[in-house]
Amino acid sequence: MRRLPPGFKLGVYALEGLNTFACAYYGNYLLFLLRDRHGFGNAQNLTLGACHGLLYVGASLYAGKFGQRRGYFTSLRVGFAGMALAMLAALLLPQLPGQLLAFGAWTVAMCFTWPMLEALVSEHAAPAALPHRLGLYNLTWASISATAYFTGGMIFERVGASSLYWLPASLYVVNFIATFPLARAHDAWLARQDAVSLSQDNAAATTDEPGPRPRYFLKLAWLGNPFAYMAINTFTAVVPGIAKNAGLTIAQAGMVMSVWFIVRAGAFVALWAWHGWHYKFRWFISAFGLLIASFVTVMLAREIWLLVVAQVFFGCATGLIYYSSLFYSMDGSETKGEHGGTHEALIGAGICGGPAIGALSLWVAPAAAMAPAIAVGAMLVAGLAGLMAVRWRKMTNDE
Repeated sequence: MRRLPPGFKLGVYALEGLNTFACAYYGNYLLFLLRDRHGFGNAQNLTLGACHGLLYVGASLYAGKFGQRRGYFTSLRVGFAGMALAMLAALLLPQLPGQLLAFGAWTVAMCFTWPMLEALVSEHAAPAALPHRLGLYNLTWASISATAYFTGGMIFERVGASSLYWLPASLYVVNFIATFPLARAHDAWLARQDAVSLSQDNAAATTDEPGPRPRYFLKLAWLGNPFAYMAINTFTAVVPGIAKNAGLTIAQAGMVMSVWFIVRAGAFVALWAWHGWHYKFRWFISAFGLLIASFVTVMLAREIWLLVVAQVFFGCATGLIYYSSLFYSMDGSETKGEHGGTHEALIGAGICGGPAIGALSLWVAPAAAMAPAIAVGAMLVAGLAGLMAVRWRKMTNDE
């Protein structure tokens, strides 16, 4: 198969990196601004996270189909322009209703970007090359997300709260402009591929597929990843409260609470280099068990050292579960935009579900500080049971 130009692939990864920093900085540190300016506590942050996830589900499903029909770059432009406009609105409307409306618009617009970036890095990849491309994709967003969280508190304190809006907006504008030369390069490359040679390349590529690929792993990953995001978004929503109780400044909270981001990026490097986990149930189910134990620990930890240690295991677990979902979504898929949209929509289900359960537990029992950990932890155990049921059904059918 004729390869895409290296400069084009580098440009797509650059779009991904800038988008990651902008989204991670705004999405995470908005919670601190809402805490300090509008009195948000854990219950309010969890409720906001649940609403964010609910929007994310519907918008991702629509955006995946939109990009598949109208073109990946058209979808990217809609997303980058929409997020830039949402940041401008948030800057001009500092009161709480304006902040919430801008956050909702930003959420919807963001969904037009991630499925398309995932599709662009996976498109026209031979089976043997797909793990490398997805590995670099995962490493890019995970390492930059970790950087954004680690440095975001310092930027917020030293540059000012307004940087929460103008800095991401600037990056979105750069990305919007960059889509035009990248689209021209992509179209020119496609025009040089005649239908006969491309079909021959595709036929030859399929002969290189590495052994059997049990398709039920896609069900496992699509079931497991939302539960991982339940844990992630419940934890990140209560970080401002944890930081306040621990007496940490915003900058200090960014450094302490970024440990799992950094470890997840390291896990992506290991999983990129070593393919032995592909289609291996024991690795996936072990990661899910580790997710449950580490989530409960980070939620209940009162000592900084224990919080840091638990984040190490949390980062490893979430890394393998996320990587599995994206890899199994793209491996063998012919409609990568739609599959990317489904992958993101399932993430949205977790983004919504975890905070919703945590918020409900606090609204019902506001004095029970451990309620979110217990409620979401119970849901994770239910998810583990669901994964085992999928596995058992597969083994029973094979007999």
